[in-house]
Amino acid sequence: MAKAWMPGVERIVGGPARTANGAGAPRAVWTVTGSDPGVWSAAEEARRLLHEGRTTHLVWNPLSGEVVQLLAATRRAGVALGSTATYHQYLDHGDEGRVCLVVAVVGTEARPFTDGPMTGLPSLLEWLGSWAVPRTWPAGPPGTRGVGAEESVRAWSRGGHFGHDQVPGSVATAPGRISPGRVLSGAGGGTGEQGVSLFSEGSAVPRAHQDPQPSVIN
Repeated sequence: MAKAWMPGVERIVGGPARTANGAGAPRAVWTVTGSDPGVWSAAEEARRLLHEGRTTHLVWNPLSGEVVQLLAATRRAGVALGSTATYHQYLDHGDEGRVCLVVAVVGTEARPFTDGPMTGLPSLLEWLGSWAVPRTWPAGPPGTRGVGAEESVRAWSRGGHFGHDQVPGSVATAPGRISPGRVLSGAGGGTGEQGVSLFSEGSAVPRAHQDPQPSVIN
């Protein structure tokens, strides 16, 4: 049975959010925060996105496995996904589908998170699947920008998993050149030399810090 809140994860209430009566295939959209997962925790990045008014449903640190939820699955994300003009009106594609669940991965475009550990990914995919999000990636690998507008809309209409840059009308470039196959398989991902994360020279546990970190989420 689908649960509005992912079981066993921290909740940080995301404030007021839209509840659109979307129709059509369920979707999940993947983006990145633009920050080092060896330094920034999911909770810290979730609070920053909340402060900036760019809430996503989940924030996930793939090194520690920490997941924080800001919005119930029945709410619409605060972050802009993409819009296109229909009958002289702009349609926000984040309002389409039974659900459109947005996952912000603590990571950067330059270092695809699928190249490193993906701790906790199976549980995350299980929750997305409970909302009937098909375990498919219709638009192909993100980060290529080789798909035309009409093809992008057709892929979007099928539902499934998408990169932020693959939402029709999106101006985002995230999440970078990640591997859809590794995400959908629920595999743990790879590591750098000597089994250390590609992001960190030491522990995979996020360290304390003071300075704010800018986001690439548009």
